[in-house]
Order: sequence, then C-alpha cells, then structure tokens
Amino acid sequence: MKPYELLLIITPDHDESEADALTENVRGIIENGGTLLKVDVWGKKRLAYPIRKRSEGYYVLFIFESAPSFIAELNRALRVIESILRYMVVEYEDDLEKLKADLAAAEKEKLSDGAAEDTTGSA
Repeated sequence: MKPYELLLIITPDHDESEADALTENVRGIIENGGTLLKVDVWGKKRLAYPIRKRSEGYYVLFIFESAPSFIAELNRALRVIESILRYMVVEYEDDLEKLKADLAAAEKEKLSDGAAEDTTGSA
C-alpha cells in the first residue's frame, strides 16, 4: 500500500450540503479500495484561472493509502462525476509516519476531552 493525496475542486453551483454529499461519495469510493487517513475541507476558494466558465470552487483534500492499481479505478470513477471541475491524484511525499502520529494524537485528545466533559458535566 502506497500513500496518495487527492485534491478535488467541486463546482460552486451547489450549496454546502451538496458539496458535503459529494465529499462523502468520494470518501466511500476511496474506502472501498484503500484506507482513508485524512479529509481536509478547504471550502470555497477563488480559482487561479476560469475552469468551465467558473471562477470559484470548493476544495477538498483526501490523504489515503491504497494499492497502485486502485488509482486507475479511482480516476475512472471521478471522471464521470460532472460536479467535479478538476481533480489530481499524486503520491503523498510528506512524512507519513508523522501524519499518522498526529492523527492518533488528535483522536486521543478528542477522546480524553469527551471523557473530561462527561466527568465535569455529571457533577
């Protein structure tokens, strides 16, 4: 399994809930063929140049691990979704172990904060 990152630009014609639904759809595609590590929603941003007569788009970054053969399947699935203006899948070049450690620490902190709220809220 190799690490990859996928950057999507979704058309701004839809509201936030439709962009979230498309993000969940892509999340499902990735989870069927690999292990999703992180989803980072950047929100609506101005494009550097117009794409299909649009000057803005919703940006979403996915970081995942999968077999190299899955990337062709992912490209085929993304190509047919009309709401995606552009997408790019590249090999993840940052420190993967550091990312996994940061995600584990954030999850552990979230769990400990939830436990702290439970103990302070019940008193």
